[in-house]
Order: sequence, then structure tokens, then C-alpha cells
Amino acid sequence: MISRARLFTVAVVLSVVVSGWFWHDNSSPADSIDAGIGKGNVTSTIDIAENSKAPIALVREGPVMANDISSDSAQQSAQVECEDIQQQINTHPAAEEFRQFNQSLSSELIDSYYEQLNMDELLAEARTANVSAMRMLSEKYLRYAQFQSYSKPDKSLFDERLKDRSALAQSRYWNEQAGLHGYVGAFLGFAFTYSIEISELTRQLNESPELSNELAVQIRDLEYQLAAYMQLAFDVMPQLSDILLPLEMQIKQLQAGGASGLPFEPQEYEQIYRDLYAQWQYKRAQLGLPPQFEFALTPGVRQLMALEKQLYNCQR
Repeated sequence: MISRARLFTVAVVLSVVVSGWFWHDNSSPADSIDAGIGKGNVTSTIDIAENSKAPIALVREGPVMANDISSDSAQQSAQVECEDIQQQINTHPAAEEFRQFNQSLSSELIDSYYEQLNMDELLAEARTANVSAMRMLSEKYLRYAQFQSYSKPDKSLFDERLKDRSALAQSRYWNEQAGLHGYVGAFLGFAFTYSIEISELTRQLNESPELSNELAVQIRDLEYQLAAYMQLAFDVMPQLSDILLPLEMQIKQLQAGGASGLPFEPQEYEQIYRDLYAQWQYKRAQLGLPPQFEFALTPGVRQLMALEKQLYNCQR
């Protein structure tokens, strides 16, 4: 039998990770990816000790072994390496240019002009290929799916329960439209909407264990879709692969064993992904666009992207 505790843990972790990237933290997807890779400050052990008001007592049971010393030395060496890379990023001449590039990928819409429009006005704007209106429609439909309101919810009333699947489908539709028209953050939007469904089905599984087999299959199908859209981000935006590494980690975790508790079948997943890519390619062609996005990357931005990749690998 599938462990309900394991299902719940994996689904909640995935939901928190993806929601932190995209919808509810008032930061842009590009900024969130960037922050997840290399913007965290590395605090040294020495700094912690110097700033602590209480003395730190190091307690060991038994003799200090050579492998303990070797492990501590390796950790210290890795920490120094990470700090050095972070310093290179912070002091790089193109740091401001890189920040602006990230910001250009996904401007913030919260409290913007589009936030003030009602649904009919947004629909009218979206039908003129206004990407910002498409994004706001996706956001408002998502709010309705969870909170039964198009308005920005009070964070104290935050509830992850899925209440309206038709609204979620509308959110996903307008998110796709924004993506097809060039919105980079759409791929994380897909990831978040699928994670909401996974979390909801996991709750249902906890409440109705007699439906475990049926619900597990539904969860796995959603995990295939979730992984496929994250993989699509790499194939559609190959120039940004260095700053999409957190998505790659999520894909590997799903392949190793997701919330469904069922095996991740490579052939089944590959067919789902091929179909998804073909649909994406066809829909972009209908707009007169190639399947891949093109970005004008300066040498400085490329260098910082490479440094972010190094820092991400160093901190793992």
C-alpha cells in the first residue's frame, strides 16, 4: 500500500517550492529563479560564532576520527569556494545589467494597471494579444479557483484547497496564451497549477484511503504533465538553461519518485512530452513564431549566468 504520509509530504514540498517561485510571493518568476540559484547569502561559521551572545561549546562523543577532520575540511573548502563565486557575482561589472535582464523577463503585475481591470476588460485586452492582460487573467482565475474571489486574497486567509477546477482550467489556458506570446514565467505557472491539483488529490487520498489506487494514478498523470512543462522550458529557452537548473532538479526528483508513489515510466512520459512539444510547436507556428524564444544576451549577462550555475552546483 502507498504510504499516505509520504504522499502528503512530497506533494506539500513540491507545492511550496513551486508556489515560492511564481504566484504568491510578489516577485517575478525570473527573479525567483535567480534567487533560488545564487542570490542567497552564504554566512560563514566564524561570523555566526562572533555574533552569538552565548558561548558555543563543541561537544563530541568519542575520539575525533581522521574522516571527521577530512569531512570538516571539505565542507570549509566548499564554503570558501561558494563565497568566492558569490563575491564574483556581487562585484561583477554587469551585475546591474543582469538584474535588469531578469526583470525584463517578467515584470511585476501586482497592484499594476491590470490589477484594477475587471474580468470583461481584461478579456477584451487579452484578445488583442496583450500579454500582461493574459497574465492577469491567469492570476485572477487562479485566485478564484482557490479563494472563490478574483481579488488579491488576504495572506492570513491563504488556503491551498482547490475549490473550482473550471477556473483552474481557465487560469491554465490564459497562462498558456501568455507563454505562446513570449512570457517566460508561463512555464512556472504551469508547474504551480499542476502542483495545486497534486496537493488536492493527495488530501483526498488522506481522507479516502480506499481510493488510493485510483487517486495515485491521477496524481502520477499530473506529475507527468508537471515534469513535461518544466522540460519544455529547457527546450524552448536553451539560452537560459544555466538559470533553469532548479527546474531540472525538480524533474529528477519526480522521476526518482513523486507524490503518487507509482513508478515513473520513461516511455509513457516521453510520449506525453513529445505530444506536448508538438502542440507547442504547432500553436507557436499559428502565431508565425518559432518554437524557441530568442534572447539578446550580452557577454556580461552570459558570464553571470555561468557564475550562477557554478554557485548553484557549489551550494548543492
